[in-house]
This record gives sequence, C-alpha cells and structure tokens, in this order.
Amino acid sequence: MSGENAYHIIKVLNNNVVLAKKVSNKQEMILIGKGIGFGKKADIVTTIYENKIQKKYSNSEGVLKEEYIQLVNAIDRKVIGVVEEIILLAEKEMGHLDEHIHIALVDHVGFALERLKQGMVFSNPFLDEIKTMYKDEYNLALRGKSLLYKRLGVMIPDDEVGYIALHLHSGRQRKNIKNTIKDTRLLKNILELIEDEIGYDIDKNLTMYTRLVTHLKQSITRVEKKKEIVNPLLDDIVTKLDVAYRIAEKVAVIIENEKGIKVSKDEKGFLALHIERLRN
Repeated sequence: MSGENAYHIIKVLNNNVVLAKKVSNKQEMILIGKGIGFGKKADIVTTIYENKIQKKYSNSEGVLKEEYIQLVNAIDRKVIGVVEEIILLAEKEMGHLDEHIHIALVDHVGFALERLKQGMVFSNPFLDEIKTMYKDEYNLALRGKSLLYKRLGVMIPDDEVGYIALHLHSGRQRKNIKNTIKDTRLLKNILELIEDEIGYDIDKNLTMYTRLVTHLKQSITRVEKKKEIVNPLLDDIVTKLDVAYRIAEKVAVIIENEKGIKVSKDEKGFLALHIERLRN
C-alpha cells in the first residue's frame, strides 16, 4: 500500500492513539483521532485519512526522541494512549503545550498508577494552592481523571489530579516542572506567612483568597520581568495600613530571597491592600 494516507503501524496505544510511520516519507509520529486505532495491529500498513486525525506529533517536532520511545516500550500502551488524549484535550482548551509534556506527563502518570496498584498514595501539599493558582489546568486534570477511569478503570485521588495540573501548567508556560513546583511552594510559603500574621487560616473558598493568590502571581511575574508599577495610594497605605504593610514587607523578603530580585514599595503597597481586607 502506498500514497499520502498510508501508515505503517508501529504500536496501537489505544483505540484513539497510534504510533505509526508515514510510508511516503518514513517519518514516525503519534496520531490521535477517534477510532483510528480500532481493529489495527502492529506491523501492518493501513490507510488513515487526514480527516480522521485530530492531532499528530512528528519526529521533526522533537517528540519521538529516544526518551519517548523508551517510555513507549516500558509503560503500558493503554496508559500512554490515555495521557495523549489528556494532552490533546488540554491543547484544545489552552493552545499548544511544550513538547516535553509528552515525556513528563506519560512518565508521571505511569509511575503514579504503579504506586496506586501497590497501595502507595502520595499526598500533595500544594493541592489547595493548585486549585486556586491553576484553576483551568486543575479543571482539565479532573477531566483527565474521568478519562483514566473510563479507559483504565482506575480512579486516581485528587492529590494526583493536582500533580497532573502542575504538569499541564508547566507545558502551558513552557517551564520545567521543577520550576513550577518551586513557584507553587513559594506561593504556599507566602500564604502561610500571611495566615500566621493575621492569626487565622484563610477560607480557600473566599473570593478574597482567590484575589490575593492572583495578585501574588501577577506581582511576582512583574518583579521577575522588571515591570514597574505605580501605586498612587502608597503614602496613605504606609501610614494608615501600617500593620498590613509590615506583613507585605515580610512577604517581599521571602520573594527576594527566593528569586534574588527586589520588590518595590509600590508592589508592597498593593499587596498590603489585599492583606488588609483579610485582616478585617
């Protein structure tokens, strides 16, 4: 069989995902589309029409590097197939993700499922922060949880949903997962400091909590990118909201120590406004 739509099937990952080589140019790729793997077997040449392919990842994009092929050989093909469906779902909602997510998320989910089989459950210390900081990614990870149950009959805990959300965020921001975890830990440390200073645990469902987390993310991003911001209320804040401003200064020290960058008084002033609302 030859032609533009002819593919040599290397592996059928599930009914919707196959690892194949295009006959016309010998290029290996992952093909994702509803039912394209149904009834297919490895080592056959078959026709797969373009209108049946929802997404394809080829060697030229750096996806099928040696590390990925090793995962394909080491991890249950059904797991890889579901993870690729989750990535496709995420890309439809959030746009193109960094190619390394095909390796990082497959590796993580494969390992997580092995742990669950052995009765090992890892807690996620950042779960509350992830739900607030990466809301879109967490909602997509919940849909991934449903897919894993539908395809594999495995119900993963919400702690693992949080880790999947971290991977999706890393792919979205084109960041290494380690840096995403560092940023999440930084936010958690800041929020714990604020709770200690105001004397109570903040209700994570409060709109004020969401606004505070959103502001902190934006503030840290501005500081990292050296974007200046002017706070016209700064003098009044320093004078009238002195307790909140003092807490904001402590927050700034944490950011400066972690990131090695200076937080301006204007930024501290805006943060003090959010802290004051929580104090009251």
